[in-house]
Amino acid sequence: MTVFNKYIVRFLFCHTEFIEVSSKQKQHTLLFDKLRVTRMIFCALLIIPSFLLNAQNNPHLLPELKFVVYDSSDIRFYNDSSNYANFFNKLDTLIFEGKGKVNVMQIGGSHIQADIWSDQLRKNFQNFSPNLNGGRGFLFPYRLAHTNNPYYYKCTSTGDWTGFRNALMRHDTTWGVSGITASTQDSAVSLKFWFRGDDTPYYDFNSIKIFHDVDSTDYCIELISDSCSQIRINREIGYTEFIFDHYIDSFEFNIFRQDTILSSFNLYGISLDNNDPGLVYTSIGVNGASTKSYLRGKLFTQHLKAVNPDLVIFCIGINDAYDPNFCEQCYENNYDTLVSWIKSVNPNVEFLFVTNNDSYYKRRYPNKRVFKARDAMIRLANRHNAGLWDMFNVMGGLGSVDTWIKHGYAKRDKIHLTKNGYILMGNLMFSAIMKEYDKHLQNLIK
Repeated sequence: MTVFNKYIVRFLFCHTEFIEVSSKQKQHTLLFDKLRVTRMIFCALLIIPSFLLNAQNNPHLLPELKFVVYDSSDIRFYNDSSNYANFFNKLDTLIFEGKGKVNVMQIGGSHIQADIWSDQLRKNFQNFSPNLNGGRGFLFPYRLAHTNNPYYYKCTSTGDWTGFRNALMRHDTTWGVSGITASTQDSAVSLKFWFRGDDTPYYDFNSIKIFHDVDSTDYCIELISDSCSQIRINREIGYTEFIFDHYIDSFEFNIFRQDTILSSFNLYGISLDNNDPGLVYTSIGVNGASTKSYLRGKLFTQHLKAVNPDLVIFCIGINDAYDPNFCEQCYENNYDTLVSWIKSVNPNVEFLFVTNNDSYYKRRYPNKRVFKARDAMIRLANRHNAGLWDMFNVMGGLGSVDTWIKHGYAKRDKIHLTKNGYILMGNLMFSAIMKEYDKHLQNLIK
């Protein structure tokens, strides 16, 4: 019996028990409970056709690949008090009552910048129950910074832009949570954004937040593609917001300097939001980024307030461990700082640490520093009441990337995965999270 079939059977049994109880003292409470359970049964029944019965899109129905160690594909907790209760409770309210926003953020390096692995997780979360698409949320137009952009959205611009990545020590600028900044000194530029791709979910929005230096009056942002009902400046977080009384799916702006004094306009990110209940999945990735890279972000926590994550998936480490002088304690300390930064924004946030994938150093030597990074992550998961998903062992351990290359799931650089490899990782990780969610549901109805 599948996870959610068992779940529905248990809820039907639970509902029957409620009906049989006739205590007058509990009548009012039981009436509320019966209504709530009835609603949850109805919602759960809706989950089946959209999630369980669609085998082609169901990440629970994983392909049988001999080189994948499925027994290692689970969330491991090293502290008895860790169980993602906060995150799953919010997910319950969203799924069964249709209320609230649930925010997930995945952060890493080039594995995440391409937004294939993270986008597969995004689609899985938003598709496993009806009406969970809460919008696209925070993103960065990487093309403006002259680096690779996710395929499914496109941003074009006139003018000259310079890109600054937190991973490059020769770059010196201000960064926010995105870890990348696009800057221009042109007197006037235009910026146009839209989604593309037949498989891309429909992301509409009635709010556009442009993250920039709001205290500077040197530049003005002018919306030219539509008319908005209100323009608001949030100085605490650092964005200009354009609010609409209708929903849109693309936009175009002019950005122009208001005087003749030479100055710069710095773009830190864009957030496309709506008022609908749903799950928003934010992916933060910068090619070559390490834990140290994100600590360079002076505006990291300030901008993170706009994301306000309920679950953070940490995938930073492949670049840390690539360094022959890898410092295990420094790596751990850097993560401690990031955790404290994020908790300062949301004290109830949950964390999932993901171990490095198997890789080679200079394509010749299996990178054994993965073991030190993995040990550090286990200690971090224990210390911060977090979960750990062991991607390294799911792949098969040291040297397993060769097998993944042979079957077309990893690239020949022996570091990155192929598109199919990242999609597989997204499905494996999502299934592992759903196993924990099933445990949570079972505990609710015992």
